[in-house]
Amino acid sequence: MPKPLTNNGVVKRDAHLQIDLRAYGYGRERLDLAPTPANIRYAEKLRAEILGKIERGTFSLAEYFPQSPRAKIDAPSLTFGQVATEWLKVKAAKVQHSTLDHYTQTVKSEYFDSVRETRIDALDFRQAMKLVSALPSNPKTFNNFATVLRQLLEYAYKAKLIREPLHEEIQMRRRQKSQPDPFTLPEVSVVLQHMESESARLYFTIAFFTGLRPSELIALRWRNVNFPRGQLTVTTALTRGKEKATKTSVVRTLELTDLALKALQAQHELTGQKEHVFLDANGVPFNTTLQPLRQWWKPAMLAAPVRARDARQTRHTFATTCLMAGITPGWVAVQLGHSPEMFFRVYSRWIVGADAGAEKRKLDGHLYGATVSEPESPSSQSTGTNTGTKVKK
Repeated sequence: MPKPLTNNGVVKRDAHLQIDLRAYGYGRERLDLAPTPANIRYAEKLRAEILGKIERGTFSLAEYFPQSPRAKIDAPSLTFGQVATEWLKVKAAKVQHSTLDHYTQTVKSEYFDSVRETRIDALDFRQAMKLVSALPSNPKTFNNFATVLRQLLEYAYKAKLIREPLHEEIQMRRRQKSQPDPFTLPEVSVVLQHMESESARLYFTIAFFTGLRPSELIALRWRNVNFPRGQLTVTTALTRGKEKATKTSVVRTLELTDLALKALQAQHELTGQKEHVFLDANGVPFNTTLQPLRQWWKPAMLAAPVRARDARQTRHTFATTCLMAGITPGWVAVQLGHSPEMFFRVYSRWIVGADAGAEKRKLDGHLYGATVSEPESPSSQSTGTNTGTKVKK
């Protein structure tokens, strides 16, 4: 049994000394020093120094006792990589699997290799800024990495693993968002004509005339299609090989256009006996949105005499076609699964262009045709007649 040599927490164990820190949440930590009077005095001073740091919240067990088995679980001694692993476990219960997968891949990237084995409490402003400066320069990619780093450092700060709010120093970069680049209806016809198979043509007909997201298309099941009512219910999306709720976590029911309904009826002849609406060339459901792009979209873009765009424009094409047809923006937003704010922000240019004075004419017609008459002319006012507007009776 170790015996205390002094009243100041220094203990003799076999042929070496120990510093007793049990009252402070640690243990008896070993010093490779013989129990001589001089070494005992040194151990007492060292313990006093440690207690001062414990009181100030700056003590790191690994700094003084790197070989201690407790240093591996002492919070301030955790490495950046260990804190990242802990943070990911916390996030796993809060985010979709696709988001967690993105976080995991980001943390494992080479951009964090330089600090992966660095103790988290040793990370300071200079190191953090050096880490940020090495991230990809493209604003979108930079923000993807910086967002993860910012959240990780915020977690470390709130867990009192670091003393500075380093996350507040990481600023996102402004980037110019790409605008919708939709196809015209004649271009849509040309693109569909250059699809290599009926399956490809039907898949992208439905994409163009429902505005479904690619992740929603490949997850679509026949039980979600109501042919008698001409409706389609969107309940799930498939991303990174797993199904999840829709992007907005809201189930929505679409009113199918005649073109989309006929395409689904034709598709039912091909895959109606299966659970999923769309199948790959081997007759199995798609497990990634890249498959339809590689098999069908890219060959059509190479063959069709139209300016090439990415397949996301099928969704934009549906939205802008509806607006140019005079459809109420709120109805289109519901079909797409957008919030009204998001829809107006993305498609404001087409909303204004589709109006072409129509809304003003409606208002004028309502005012002058139903509720009020035109103001009287100045000449009538000068003769003493009543001024202002007349309300029709």
